Amino acid sequence: MDLDDLLSILGSETRRKILILLTRRPYFVSELSQELGIGQKAVLEHLKILEGAGLIEGRVEKIPRGRPRKYYTIKKGFRLEILLTPYRFGTEFYEARGGRRGEEYLQARRIIKSTEPPRKKIKELAEFLEELESRIDEIAEMRKELEEVRLLTETYMENLLRRIEKENEEELRQILGELPEDIVKKLQPELKGTSQ
Repeated sequence: MDLDDLLSILGSETRRKILILLTRRPYFVSELSQELGIGQKAVLEHLKILEGAGLIEGRVEKIPRGRPRKYYTIKKGFRLEILLTPYRFGTEFYEARGGRRGEEYLQARRIIKSTEPPRKKIKELAEFLEELESRIDEIAEMRKELEEVRLLTETYMENLLRRIEKENEEELRQILGELPEDIVKKLQPELKGTSQ
């Protein structure tokens, strides 16, 4: 998905509210309309945009009496981070991948499928959730530290390359030619002499 399109879609407060509601449970149109206090036609327009972007999906379910209802749910998970500093503005987009099944996933499945009495199973699940929260906090702290180191390194590298650019543009081109392509793409807008 194009990042500009995604930011535009998420720029709507109503669409963000719809997504928040759908993280709780599936909803059908009239329920969303009541929750949000807006008309069903407007809700349908927002749902169409979210569904077109692949963020949500609708499924029709039969009910005992009356017409079938179309319920909407979150289709896929992602994380969007925005980095804004005095030196850089950028975004990072991470999509959830369904293929990987790590140790934690297998442990959760083992607990869920166990034949233990419900009371014992709930206790095990609660302990497992506490472990997960602790690990997530550790990883988040480590990520924050690594992001700070990355920012420091990128900033120093940009400043050094700017100095080289002022002194010798040919040397700058040679250096950029030796760097990995993804790093050059990040640095290129910052360096005026390389946009030829």
